[in-house]
Amino acid sequence: MALPKGKVITACGPVEPKTLGRVMMHEHLHSDSFDYDKNELVSEEKPITPERRALLMNEAVPYLKKCNEYGCHAFVDTTMPPWRAWPTFYPEASRAANMQIILCTGFYREIEVGTYWAKTPELAVWPYVRKSSVEELRDMCIREIVEGIHGTPVHAGAIKLGSSQPKMTEAEEKTFRAGARAQKATGVHITTHCTVVGAINSQLKVFEDEGVDLTRVVIGHTAWALCKPDGRKICVDWMKRGANFLPTNMGIGQDGGENWRPLIEAIHEVFNAGLGDRIAGFGLDWAFCSGEGQTKDGRFGPCTFVPPPPFVHMFTHTLPAFRKMGLTAAEEETIMLRNPQRIIPVQ
Repeated sequence: MALPKGKVITACGPVEPKTLGRVMMHEHLHSDSFDYDKNELVSEEKPITPERRALLMNEAVPYLKKCNEYGCHAFVDTTMPPWRAWPTFYPEASRAANMQIILCTGFYREIEVGTYWAKTPELAVWPYVRKSSVEELRDMCIREIVEGIHGTPVHAGAIKLGSSQPKMTEAEEKTFRAGARAQKATGVHITTHCTVVGAINSQLKVFEDEGVDLTRVVIGHTAWALCKPDGRKICVDWMKRGANFLPTNMGIGQDGGENWRPLIEAIHEVFNAGLGDRIAGFGLDWAFCSGEGQTKDGRFGPCTFVPPPPFVHMFTHTLPAFRKMGLTAAEEETIMLRNPQRIIPVQ
C-alpha cells in the first residue's frame, strides 16, 4: 500500500480528513494487558472471542454510535500491540458505530515494578521490546502501517509511544527511537503517553535528536501539566517549537468539573498567545481494558478510572462543563475538529 498523502488511514481504509468530523484523540476500545486467569502478561494478539466481541458490541459500540449525534465521527484508538483486539474486529466495530477508527502501532511504557500487573521486571514491558533492536522495532511499526497488521488489510494510522519518568529506561528510549524513525518513513503522526513534566522534555528531545518534525508529535495526558504554571511554561515553550499537546482523562465527577477550571484558563492563555493550533484535541482515555485499579476486578471490562457513560461522556458531561467554565465555541471547534483533522492525515 502506497501511503496516500493528505488522507487518514483508518481501520476501514484511507478517508478524507473532513469525514472525521470531531475527533476524540485518545480512547481505547480494547486494551487487554494482563491475563489474570493465567497470571501472565498478554504478549500475543489473538482472534477475539465470541464473548469479548459480544461485550464490546453491546456495551461499547452503542455509546460510540451516540457520539455521532454530537458531530463526532472518529477516534484515535491509542492501544498499541499486543493489547489491541485482532485487527479484523475494528472494521466491524467501525461500521456498526459509524465511527472512523485510527489504530496505533507502537509500544507502551515500561511499568514500574510493584505497580499494576508488573510483579517482576519481566512483566514490566512487552518481552518483544527487550529482545528486539531499534531497527526491528522500527520495521514492525512500518510494516503495520504500510502492509497491514498480522497480514490483514487493516492498517495502523498512527504511532503510540510511552514513558513515565523524566529519564527514559533503556527499553523506552529504544522504542522512541524506533517510533521516530517509523514516523519519518511513513508520515503518520506520533501520540504519546506522558505523565510527568520531565518526561515531556525527554520525549521531545529524543524526537528532535532523531530529526522528527515536532508538528507531527502529540504529547498525551498533559491536562495536568497545562493546569500548573511551571508545567504550562514547559508546554508553551515546546508549542513554540511545533509540538502538540493533548489534555486527557477529563471525566466530570460530582463536583461538576470545577477541578478543571485551571485547564480552561490555560487554554485561554495558549490561544491568546497564538498557539491554539497546538492543542491537539481532547481525550477521555475511556477504555475497555484489564488491569488492577483499571477495572472492577482487574479482568477485561469497562474501566473505572473515567466516569460513565463510555466515550459519549465527552459530549454529555465534559464539554458542557467546560463551556460553563468559559471554553468558547471557537476554541472548542479548533480543538475538537480543526486541529485533529490537520494532525492525523499522512504528511
